[in-house]
Amino acid sequence: MRGSLLMVTVLLLGGCSCSRQPDDAPATGAAASGQAAPAQDPVAIANQAATAQAAQAQAQASNVAALSLAASTVHAYLAAAAGKDWNKADAYWVGGKPPPQPDDYSVRSLQDLGSMRINNEAPKPLDEEMPTRAVEIPVVLRVRKSDGIHEIKGWYRLRRKIGDDGWEITSASMRPSLD
Repeated sequence: MRGSLLMVTVLLLGGCSCSRQPDDAPATGAAASGQAAPAQDPVAIANQAATAQAAQAQAQASNVAALSLAASTVHAYLAAAAGKDWNKADAYWVGGKPPPQPDDYSVRSLQDLGSMRINNEAPKPLDEEMPTRAVEIPVVLRVRKSDGIHEIKGWYRLRRKIGDDGWEITSASMRPSLD
């Protein structure tokens, strides 16, 4: 107890400054010109913070909508490819046509298709922009054919179309799974 009282006394006396500051110390900044520094208005600060949060929330919502549209584009392409509607399917690729040897040949070459289930993970942004301009979408297809059920795994990469009016496929890597 005595030790703590001694400690408090030392701290109080150590914090006390008995020397006076000279009264004729030169003034600096706004005080020198006779103007007080502008006070920050708490309401203005709160409004700025709210506006920034609203803008960030709107950008995130726009990005989520864009990513959802990218996944929908892959689903629409796969539906057209499964239906062998090549004009429609090819229109989803950059320039309106797939590469000479499409990287998703295992999908495009499906024969005797009974049904197809498309499972995709969340699109992964490939850039730092907001909203993102390029994504990779991991995909797993479960295909029912006359000889059984097959699985095809891989990804599709997409980029925003010029004019931001949708997405187009730039590349793919889809391979049959050997389970």
